[in-house]
Amino acid sequence: MRKQTGFTLLEIVITVAIFAVASTALIRNASNSVIQTLSIQDRTIGYWLAENELEELRSAPRTEEFFPSVGTDRESVTMANRDWELKIRVESTENPDMRRVEVTVFDEQDLDVEVARLAGFIGKY
Repeated sequence: MRKQTGFTLLEIVITVAIFAVASTALIRNASNSVIQTLSIQDRTIGYWLAENELEELRSAPRTEEFFPSVGTDRESVTMANRDWELKIRVESTENPDMRRVEVTVFDEQDLDVEVARLAGFIGKY
């Protein structure tokens, strides 16, 4: 009489169950990595936009005409084939010849969640 070799049905079911659990964990990790990568990409673009806005204000001629007035302004910008909303808030400081400028960046599809925020100072002279 010859002895049968191979796996039993129970062994195959246990192997498939272990594979299913491991695959689920791997897929979850991969999707989390994709979400984190997209978040980092959005924040990077947001900081670039905020830095560009601050540098544009800093590089303006040093005259009364170009000195930013206190208040809040909104601006729409397109970068990386996406639309972004910039909120530029200018505040006075103790020195009347200085302004604090805060640029907040939002994705135009979700204006409730800020992507990036950057603050700087602009001098009159």
